Amino acid sequence: MYMNKQQLARIFAHPPELVTKRLLLRKLQVTDYADMYEYSRLEEVTWYLLWEPHPDEHYTARYLDSLQDQYKNGEYYDWGVVWRETGKLIGTCGFTSFDLQHNRAEVGYVINPAYRGRGIAPEALMAVLDYAFNELRLHRIEAKYISGNDASRRVMEKCCMTFEGILRDYMYVKRQYRDIGICSILAGEFKSKFGNTRFYSRRPAQSPGKSTGLFNFFSKERFFE
Repeated sequence: MYMNKQQLARIFAHPPELVTKRLLLRKLQVTDYADMYEYSRLEEVTWYLLWEPHPDEHYTARYLDSLQDQYKNGEYYDWGVVWRETGKLIGTCGFTSFDLQHNRAEVGYVINPAYRGRGIAPEALMAVLDYAFNELRLHRIEAKYISGNDASRRVMEKCCMTFEGILRDYMYVKRQYRDIGICSILAGEFKSKFGNTRFYSRRPAQSPGKSTGLFNFFSKERFFE
């Protein structure tokens, strides 16, 4: 059976914490405002997104405060991406929308440019895909990007999502029509590619340098480098 809105709301009213080799995906908090502002103020970050740069830290703090009610109501589906070694928030990753009637969802992510080039976005996205297919039992996950954002498409394809094409002049963003690329992956494809490999744990994060069988895929395949 597919999930209904009430079940989805109960899950995300208290979103689970997902631990990967280097990251912790957790609920965003108001105290994250300085870390979030560090990257959300940058035009290079927001150019390929739907929102404008944050003007100051107060704006970011108010935004994070507004999310707490959405979390409480189970209406917000993004995790904060935390660098486990330091506890610093370095981005977000999660679901942007659900279509429960058709058992599918859309995902998205934003990473502080100071942490790019380290495979962080794929590592976070793989945890979300794992959660989507193995816990939420969704059938299809898709991701969209504004044409020209080749780095975002590479993240999707690194996570074995299939490029499906370009939606021409699909969105009016920042005073112009923009082409939108779309990639997707199906539950059967994810299972066929990765089998029983899991990309996160709900156990407490271990000390840096330690590893368990859960993360053998990361080191064996050098997947996130």
